[in-house]
Amino acid sequence: MDRRHFLTLTGAAGLAAVDLARPALAASYPFGDAGVPDELHAKMGELTPYGVTTVAFTPSGGWVIVTQDGRYFARGVPDACFAELGKMVKAGAKIHCVAFPPEGGDRWVITSDKGMAARGLPQACHQRVSDSYTAGRQVVHVAFPPGGGDRWVVADTTGFYARGVDDECYQMMRNLTQGGRRLTRVAFPKGGGWVAVAQDEFHARAIDDACFKKLNELAAGGWQLHNVAFSAAGGWVASTRGKVPALPADRVWQVENAVGGATIWQRMNAWKTPGVAVAVVVGNKIAWSTGYGWLEAGSGAAAHPETAFQAASISKAVAAVGVMRLTQTLKQPLTGDIRPHLGWTLPLRSCVTSTAVPTIDRVLTHRAGVIGRGSTSPADACTGFDAGGGGFAGYGPGATVPSLLQVMNGAGNSPKIELTTAPGAEFHYSGAGYVLLQRMVEQKSGLSLAAYMDKEVFGPLGMKNSSYALSPGFELAAGHTATGTVIPGKRNRYPESAAAGLYTNVLDLCRMVCYLNKAWTASGDIAGPLTRTSVRTLLTAGPEPTMGRGFFIAGSGTKNFSYTHDGSNYGFKSVFKGYPELGAGYAILANGNNMSLVNEIAAAVRSVYGWA
Repeated sequence: MDRRHFLTLTGAAGLAAVDLARPALAASYPFGDAGVPDELHAKMGELTPYGVTTVAFTPSGGWVIVTQDGRYFARGVPDACFAELGKMVKAGAKIHCVAFPPEGGDRWVITSDKGMAARGLPQACHQRVSDSYTAGRQVVHVAFPPGGGDRWVVADTTGFYARGVDDECYQMMRNLTQGGRRLTRVAFPKGGGWVAVAQDEFHARAIDDACFKKLNELAAGGWQLHNVAFSAAGGWVASTRGKVPALPADRVWQVENAVGGATIWQRMNAWKTPGVAVAVVVGNKIAWSTGYGWLEAGSGAAAHPETAFQAASISKAVAAVGVMRLTQTLKQPLTGDIRPHLGWTLPLRSCVTSTAVPTIDRVLTHRAGVIGRGSTSPADACTGFDAGGGGFAGYGPGATVPSLLQVMNGAGNSPKIELTTAPGAEFHYSGAGYVLLQRMVEQKSGLSLAAYMDKEVFGPLGMKNSSYALSPGFELAAGHTATGTVIPGKRNRYPESAAAGLYTNVLDLCRMVCYLNKAWTASGDIAGPLTRTSVRTLLTAGPEPTMGRGFFIAGSGTKNFSYTHDGSNYGFKSVFKGYPELGAGYAILANGNNMSLVNEIAAAVRSVYGWA
């Protein structure tokens, strides 16, 4: 990924105001340009010592330059724009931005510290600029991609809004502003590409090499990029009016640059993973969320925190919340036998006594005697076998997806589910056990697992982009092989939904983390699917010391107590973790086939925040 980084400063108590302070006049501020009219080049040299606030080009070759002390000069801009600019300067307004939509003609916008003036903007853009001022926020920049139409970026003193821009450009603007920076400039060359600037960092794609070199030269000198502008003829201008301000520590930047001893982009490339999404919880709120790379290799759609990935075995932990909701509602004890709730006879091997009881609790904690996905070698052994793992292969394109009952009977691509060892005797991580829990939920509720979880868990928790459906209707990432190619069909299908079939995004997972953290530490019940008692049971060690119900746990009784689960489907890897006593956690979803990348990102998050 062609992402451009430069200088990071830390240690300030808070963010400086964006572009609002007046540096001393006649300071020596560097600039660069190429391919612009000689007159503009001369004016840049004349006016940059006074602190240039904006340089802008019209689609027909005109241009305007304005300084922070009210000097301005223009050539070939619409008369009404020039007249309004003069009025605003005369009234004492400090000009932040002048911009011209690519359709040309009498279309323009001027923003300042005292308001805005505009003509011929797309209606939604004009309304967004107006709304910012109505809310007491100054608009520091407006930018238009070259294609015209209802496509624009508006950056104000607290955030930014965009419509119709390049998806990667939007991804990068969002990532920049998650760590406390403010977007200050966006520029689009006529031939494509973009630059996004946020105080002490910039990103660029497909811009002129000389311009990119100048941006880096300014960065190396500690200068903030206050202006980047491209002309319709291919020229460009870059300038500054001061050094980069002191900024607070940016946790996002720190995590991005601490992944496996390199950057997250370098490690994504090394592990051949096209897309990753990350979200972090601090103070039981989502502190930041970012996306990197692509939904699908070779596509133009970027990965965002809202993007749904297959969560693989995280499905089990989330399904456990649904199981606890069901038993809580029906007042069904976890110590009860699961078999009467299945509407199906659970087979058992000859060496398993008929009096053995696979309780709901034992199934939740992988101690019910249901081994892996029913696959052991030799097939009729009760001891000394290879358990074969807890996952399912899924069903690719063209394959007939069996019903859940067919899966249970071995009519799919996995052996039948049966009791293989005495319940309670051994721990064997078991996806098949969670198929039984899925069957129980569906039998007792009269709903599919997908419908039940939507109604009883996802809806109450605001998890709007999570689903156990085979093919949800929202935006989905494609899975990739270990070499980075798209897997056949983009995503395998998993009728074993509770074990492997969850689609979700990092924001939804972190919403669940926030809920579980707060419910764990609350003095009583809080709004949500579970009572405090049920949450405590969910996250407390049961028959298996390393597990709650569906969640792996560690550090019980300490401030670093945590619950977690990871996931590994064909083409997808994932992990999430919560720290109830710290009010913290994170979620990471990737559309590659190597778990090492996810583990490296998780380690970077823990290291930056000091979480065990």
